Amino acid sequence: MNFPPEAPLLDVRNLRVSFFTPDGVVGAVQNVSFSIARGRTLALVGESGSGKSVTAYSLLRLVQPPGRIVDGRIVLRSQRAGEIDISHLDEKSGLLFRVRGGLVSMIFQEPMTALSPVHTIGSQIDEAILVHQDVSPAAARRLTLEMLHKVGIANAAQRYAQYPHELSGGMRQRAVIAMALVCRPELLIADEPTTALDVTIQAQILGLIKTLQREIGCSVLLITHDFGVVAQMADDVAVMRQGEIVERGSVRAVLKNPQHAYTRTLLDALPSRRARVM
Repeated sequence: MNFPPEAPLLDVRNLRVSFFTPDGVVGAVQNVSFSIARGRTLALVGESGSGKSVTAYSLLRLVQPPGRIVDGRIVLRSQRAGEIDISHLDEKSGLLFRVRGGLVSMIFQEPMTALSPVHTIGSQIDEAILVHQDVSPAAARRLTLEMLHKVGIANAAQRYAQYPHELSGGMRQRAVIAMALVCRPELLIADEPTTALDVTIQAQILGLIKTLQREIGCSVLLITHDFGVVAQMADDVAVMRQGEIVERGSVRAVLKNPQHAYTRTLLDALPSRRARVM
């Protein structure tokens, strides 16, 4: 499927997500609009509770009750499946099933919640392949081993047969990245992919995502609260506060000349800036 060069891969317009609780309606995401160009990385940045993860989950229709999308459009322009309005797909639609994990995949914030504790690492990645590709189990195993090797897991054949609790936090996160990218998605959503990792492993994981993005040619939506990660990883940035996007632009423009007071506050919280002030 050929789209005009200026047509973004993902177009989100006036997205609203609310949680209908016994104490009233909570508007978690309010009239959020953004787009992601092909091959580029958009960082969605803000403090905890700003609505970043709810926005990300909405793109795959994964917001659970009492939350639900109440308005807006989420349009994916897939080279493999054409233009898809994700926001209006039926929950049991085969196309929505194809989007999740196939055309769009997600690296979750905590790998221990993303991986089943009762299945081996290899079997879980195999399943992702078998669900979205017409290949034999033997071929799926070969693809899994190749991807485990690509994400930097040594002794891939041994790790293939191990359970999540037998791996370190960094290795579990690499396994989650392997599962997310093994079907070569057009869009990768990375929700705080390095939150639980130490600084050294964090740098390795971010570098790995960047390398695999170039290899696969996918776009990335990076969810983070850390402008240091934004500067390292992203092309464009959108700043969220209390469910709204308050500023957006290229990373260079926003970091060099932030326009919103909240953006300046986040930047002032960076250790390097605090050190200069002191």
